Amino acid sequence: MNVEKVQVELEAIGLTKAEIKVYLALLRMGASTTGPLVDASQTANSKIYVVLEKLIHKGLVTYFLQKGLKYYKAAQPSQIMRYLREKQEAIKAQEAKIASMLPSLEALAKEKEEDQEAVVFKGAKAIKTAFNDVVDSLKKGECVNILGVYAFGEEFKRLALYFQKIRSRKGVKANFLMNKDAKPLADVFKQYPPLEVRFMKSGVVTPAIFLIYKNKVIINLGDEMVFFLIKSQSTANSFNVYFKQLWEDAKPYKH
Repeated sequence: MNVEKVQVELEAIGLTKAEIKVYLALLRMGASTTGPLVDASQTANSKIYVVLEKLIHKGLVTYFLQKGLKYYKAAQPSQIMRYLREKQEAIKAQEAKIASMLPSLEALAKEKEEDQEAVVFKGAKAIKTAFNDVVDSLKKGECVNILGVYAFGEEFKRLALYFQKIRSRKGVKANFLMNKDAKPLADVFKQYPPLEVRFMKSGVVTPAIFLIYKNKVIINLGDEMVFFLIKSQSTANSFNVYFKQLWEDAKPYKH
């Protein structure tokens, strides 16, 4: 048995390192009192009862009395699946409760929403969050204007494709105004309608990417995994005017 792999998987489903050590020790030992179990699991004597109580609560350990002594025994490994199913059911119940609360929470957030704000999204997960905001903010048929697309690195390209998929799935249109050397990306993005692609005329190059939607502008500098989001209607209006000027002079995409 690859103990290290088992420990990783058990930790992934919510068991602590101490719980895993005690459970695996009991599997190997069979029924045991706390004395030998402390040594076998390398768990501090002061913590063993707390860990055992947690495992009993999770249904992974049972106990019985024999000659005045309390013996603990690991439940059958199949009980882990039952524990996991119960956990999934509990998560579903929590999801339902949160879903019923969301309208109230969103209304509260809207009440306190500032007219202007700036937010930084750093790293792949945060950038996905920013892309989700674009799609969530727009209804089917509404549009995001995207300026300055160029050749991406592989990691950023994966995130860009994630955005195209969720945008296309919802039916949000994208107007892409790309740098001239980004045609390979245009060929890929064309698979995710609705969208329109144009290329900026020769000599016009932007070193940054701008996503303009509703009252927000997202700015990405180069191929860095950082997004700056500015929430300001006047800023969004200014960028849209600039975008429109470049859009009218741009060349339509031809496959």
